[in-house]
Amino acid sequence: MPTAGRLAGAIVFALFGWYIGGLMGAFFEEERPPQFLIPMCVVFGLFLGWKLCGSRAGKGYRQAVSNGLTTTGAFAFCVVAALGGNQMITNALRNRYDGPMDAFVDTFELIIEQASIFVDIPFLTTLVIGGIICALIAEYFGKNFS
Repeated sequence: MPTAGRLAGAIVFALFGWYIGGLMGAFFEEERPPQFLIPMCVVFGLFLGWKLCGSRAGKGYRQAVSNGLTTTGAFAFCVVAALGGNQMITNALRNRYDGPMDAFVDTFELIIEQASIFVDIPFLTTLVIGGIICALIAEYFGKNFS
């Protein structure tokens, strides 16, 4: 059921995904991120803002902080998992695996490798604070316009 909280959550987390996708470009080799990075971040932000944050909007500002952290954590995991999966597919097309099980197991190692690229205190602080602010905005609209 569409609500103002869901709509606000989807919009602000999509914008937040666009911003974070732009920041993530600096962490790649020669500052050349994959071309799909920003659109992927926007889509994950839109979806998770609607499903996670927006569905829980309107329950109070303390709950909104928790919703922001949960949504941001899910966003970060989805982005890193997608980047790791993309790298696994690239490796598989170059015949670097003996079989499908090797590719499947290597996916988890690639996810951890991708996550380690983004370990930077200012970036992680921006991620956490931005997620909380987005959830507070969704909470405001969920509480006052639903």
